[in-house]
Amino acid sequence: MTSVTLDASIKATSAKSFEKTSSDRYSDTIRNARDIGQVRKNWTRLNLITTLSENEKEDWFSFTSFSKGKVRLSAVNLSDKSDEKTQEEQGESSATEALEAARNDYEKAIESFQGKGLRVEVYSYVNNRQVLLATNDEGNAKGFENFKNLMRGQYEIGKGTYYVHVSTEDGKPVKKDTLYALQVQMGDTFKEDYLTKETTVSHKGLTEGNLTYMAMTEEADEGRSSLSGNLLAAQSAASMLEAGYTSLADIQISKNTNSAAMLFSLLV
Repeated sequence: MTSVTLDASIKATSAKSFEKTSSDRYSDTIRNARDIGQVRKNWTRLNLITTLSENEKEDWFSFTSFSKGKVRLSAVNLSDKSDEKTQEEQGESSATEALEAARNDYEKAIESFQGKGLRVEVYSYVNNRQVLLATNDEGNAKGFENFKNLMRGQYEIGKGTYYVHVSTEDGKPVKKDTLYALQVQMGDTFKEDYLTKETTVSHKGLTEGNLTYMAMTEEADEGRSSLSGNLLAAQSAASMLEAGYTSLADIQISKNTNSAAMLFSLLV
């Protein structure tokens, strides 16, 4: 995974920048979508750069909105379009420019994804049901219109969590690493710029059975980790009760006076 820094636009030259990392998964579903941050009108901009690695089919990501407003999703395919540049060079030299260009020419950005056989979908949960809001699939007239409005920054959302699904159109694994970037912004400007850089897990050479096994192992490990965490929490609570506590201040987590660190901690 290449490391890319996305620069602030002219409207936010003094924006504070924050970065975090996440890791790709074998068990990639909407239930374990990787969080890329919280979108706030005229305050935050969320960026992600990642790769559908060779033999991989899909990625899931999520973001949370704390207000109602029109949101823009810029989605660009950064995978090598020629033999002149490696994907790493392509990403490092043009991630910012490609996302900026997508804001001005969303039709071209949509075509880029479709040209590589990639599907981009946006979902929400309504009454505990997964609902497709937008897609770059022209066969879905309403979803495609919503997707174009998203790309041009004219699609209105409310408070809640939204899920972005990037996958192959035919459900078959990509034949080579495909680098892409997403950007989410509400409003015309921002004060804080967040970048999620994702490390990949190798899918190369793995059969469908291998991938299923890896996904099951991953989920089992998480289950054990969750159980261990619950046991530790229970032990901690028991210790507190045994010792007794007379002052709430003694058990409160001290507040971090560094506001930037506090804001970044929300994303981790």
